[in-house]
Amino acid sequence: MSMDGCSRIDDAASYVLRAMPDGEWEEYELHLRGCAACAEKVAELGFVSDALLSGVPQLSAPPAIRDSVMAVVRAESELLQAAGASADRPPAARRSRRLRFAVRPLAAVALATVLLALGIGSGMLLTGDDGSPTRTLTGETVAGTARLHIADGAAKLVVAGLPPPPRGRIYQVWLDHPNDQQPPQPTDRLFSMSKHGRATVDVPSVEDVSAVLVTDEPIGGSQVPTGKKVITVRVT
Repeated sequence: MSMDGCSRIDDAASYVLRAMPDGEWEEYELHLRGCAACAEKVAELGFVSDALLSGVPQLSAPPAIRDSVMAVVRAESELLQAAGASADRPPAARRSRRLRFAVRPLAAVALATVLLALGIGSGMLLTGDDGSPTRTLTGETVAGTARLHIADGAAKLVVAGLPPPPRGRIYQVWLDHPNDQQPPQPTDRLFSMSKHGRATVDVPSVEDVSAVLVTDEPIGGSQVPTGKKVITVRVT
């Protein structure tokens, strides 16, 4: 049993990367419906896929990070060459399920390498091609994860693992300012969740904004918050 509460939690990275043998991805997807620990881990890792596809401006990783990633790549290449031509072939079908699961942590290593290459992390400060700072902020959510990527005055909210809004309602983005005497300002950013439990939303400028909020509102949005607050990302 994993210290995280389920013996299959190490399979979460393989699931996110779709690196499972035929049939096992679907099997694990069924497992997620009844396992809160694995579902939370998948939601935690799922934002990587969104970050790769969400169109966030391309960044130049600092030389030290690039060198570290390339050192790992070279080391893996040398290891494969030393092990022989068959080292990177998939395990034979006759091997036991236990043996195939034993190599699953390698998928976690691959995922960590992707994270390192992208420079994604809670509150991590990066540098864009033009030298402008780029931040990734982690939000408070009622479920799943929410991260706000800020670059060149633009912001993008990446959400994973949040349940769909109640029937007849939709999620709306709000901007809260340091002046507590005024309610959060509404935006026209309305969204629901995909069938995979993910969403990516462009957010208006967060300059002079203290927090980005998300509530569930009637279809079409509201001028003042009326629903439950499901996400809070503190900017300042």
